[in-house]
Amino acid sequence: MRDLAAQWQAFRDKLEERQALQVPSEDPDCEDLGPAFPAWNPPGKDAILQPPKPEIQPSEKIIELARPPDAGREAAD
Repeated sequence: MRDLAAQWQAFRDKLEERQALQVPSEDPDCEDLGPAFPAWNPPGKDAILQPPKPEIQPSEKIIELARPPDAGREAAD
């Protein structure tokens, strides 16, 4: 465990050292251009625009099944 902790600390130190590196400006009187290794930020998750899906027409059989029973049949029962 101690070896693992020491390796992790060495990695963390090296990472912090790299993150602190700056890109120097060509003009010595100007400030640095920024971090040499900027943090990676994943792109935002925007909505993906899609055309509307086509309207599905029900079959004649489905329409027949969905109709209420005729009033005449109910009176005959």
